[in-house]
Amino acid sequence: MHKPSWFKSGQTLIVNARKCGINKDGHEQYIVNPETGIRSSSEIDDDLAECCDLIKAGDLSRKEVFYCPTSKIIESDIYVPKYFDYETLEGVGRLVASHDGLALKTLGQLRNDKSILMFGGHGSPSSDQRLGEIPYIKVSDLRAGHVNINPSNMIPVELAKKFWKSEHSGLCAYDLISPERASKNIGEFCVLMPGQEKAVLTKEVIVVRTNIELFDQFYLLWALTLNEVVSQWERIVFMQTNREDVGKRINEIKIPVPSSRKLADKLSLSFREYYLGLEKSRRTFVGAINSSEFNHHIHLGD
Repeated sequence: MHKPSWFKSGQTLIVNARKCGINKDGHEQYIVNPETGIRSSSEIDDDLAECCDLIKAGDLSRKEVFYCPTSKIIESDIYVPKYFDYETLEGVGRLVASHDGLALKTLGQLRNDKSILMFGGHGSPSSDQRLGEIPYIKVSDLRAGHVNINPSNMIPVELAKKFWKSEHSGLCAYDLISPERASKNIGEFCVLMPGQEKAVLTKEVIVVRTNIELFDQFYLLWALTLNEVVSQWERIVFMQTNREDVGKRINEIKIPVPSSRKLADKLSLSFREYYLGLEKSRRTFVGAINSSEFNHHIHLGD
């Protein structure tokens, strides 16, 4: 059998093209001018075709084209090109190498040695059950670093306890929450503020909490919001039928870990001051609302 020029024994040629010429609706996707936003009338945005044409011509120079040991692919049982593109890991590696006192660890390693706790949400009550006083938090309520309570999604206390499987939610102030599937915002963590602990979280989220004196929640948020950390999610978030999903691959995210609590607090000072300042303002505001002779329909927690 004739083997193509790019064939290498024991190696799989991977093409991690970002565009394939069609959009999510199956229509042709044209190149858009980034300065004007104007769509071309004839030039199709098809990185995949361009890469394949170059490969046929013997040109493997594009960064989207690379080899990976076939045994590694089979062992992982993952057949998604972008998963084997480790370019997204290079940034966090350079970050740690250029700053004293930081070392790299995956969320899986931190989870295994119990430095952090990671767990999912509670469940999803039916829409006709949303007529109580306990907030039900959906992935769409997690935006811009905050957990936004939707007053139209409140459930009865007794129903909440069934989802909690306890008298309490198990949530703590300043827990970090991110969508885990069915969202474009997987990996964007939001902060559960004091007073929001009595909530039911959809199962489609992941909650992360520090469990070590070395760093607190504010440092954890500092680390998880670094550009070099956020970029890693692109590699491990897959589309499952019509829903994004990260699954156990979340354990592969690498974050910088500090050598001391002093360093952790120094690096995350602005995060601490911001969220503690918000809480101080909230308490002042709630106090003023509660002492007012007027009544307001507003829910900011206890």
